Amino acid sequence: MNDVYYYLINYKEIHPLRFWIILVGITLLFIAIIFILYKNFLPLITKILNIQKKETIVTSKKNRKTPNVKKEKRSILKDSRFLISVILIQFLIIASVIFYNYAKSTTKRPENLAISNSEYLFGIDISHYQSKINWSELRTSHHPIEYIFIRATMGQNGEDIQFDRNWENAKKHNYLRGAYHYYRPNENSTQQFENFKSVVKLEEGDFIPILDIEKDSKFGRDNLRKGVLNWLQLAEKEYGRKPMIYTGLTFYKHVLKGHVDDYPLWIAAYSGKHRLKNVDWKFHQFTEQTKIKGIITTVDGNDFIGDITELNKMKISNSTPTTN
Repeated sequence: MNDVYYYLINYKEIHPLRFWIILVGITLLFIAIIFILYKNFLPLITKILNIQKKETIVTSKKNRKTPNVKKEKRSILKDSRFLISVILIQFLIIASVIFYNYAKSTTKRPENLAISNSEYLFGIDISHYQSKINWSELRTSHHPIEYIFIRATMGQNGEDIQFDRNWENAKKHNYLRGAYHYYRPNENSTQQFENFKSVVKLEEGDFIPILDIEKDSKFGRDNLRKGVLNWLQLAEKEYGRKPMIYTGLTFYKHVLKGHVDDYPLWIAAYSGKHRLKNVDWKFHQFTEQTKIKGIITTVDGNDFIGDITELNKMKISNSTPTTN
């Protein structure tokens, strides 16, 4: 149930309009059904039971006129037509939204190659929100993809449902792959790292571990920073390399700046070709609108500030002291 809760929260953040349309539609459906049952069918059942009871007790009064149940049924159904129409309309709205998004997702779109045309090394990041990726088709993309960062785990016990498949295929298709953990700020940081460690098995040639931190904690910012640093230190001890931090530009400036300066930064700021200033970034997530072959949704686009030699220095190597 915990995973379902966080799945809904994430879906609401990524697709807010779809989320509210579906939620309002389901709510109206539920209210309409309850109203019909309460106002119409429950009284009808009560009347039928009362009639049968009276007929059993007062059998001698043959000339007594009993209510016409069939007529009452027809009257009730007639009065319910409006509410039934509301239910059907809501059902059609929900079905239309689902069908529209399905049709949109299965329609092949041309790649927007200009978005990845720059002097920086381009890469993408993916999760289960990209659904099932066609990796063979992805390999034919004309985007110059050098690396792919893949969501692995979330919080104390969450695992991205597409991680195993994405992780295996990224290596199979010769991409530099990296795994990141989505940090849930109100959960224990040590248990969150243990979750990441149990799922992700970094090998020689893989990217250093990545921590995705985006939200404040209900326990306060000091506690949040302490938890984040604990996760980072546990990862460094485990893999022998400083992890990288992913976060939004505003969150970095107001929450993390001055507390995580020793770690490489992957900053999200959808500024397009306008590069970040006054931030010592390694990776810049500059768009969420990259269209790529083999992926039915748009994808986040990222640039690395260095060259291929510097990128390779951020890999796990044989000389890295790891523990099992």
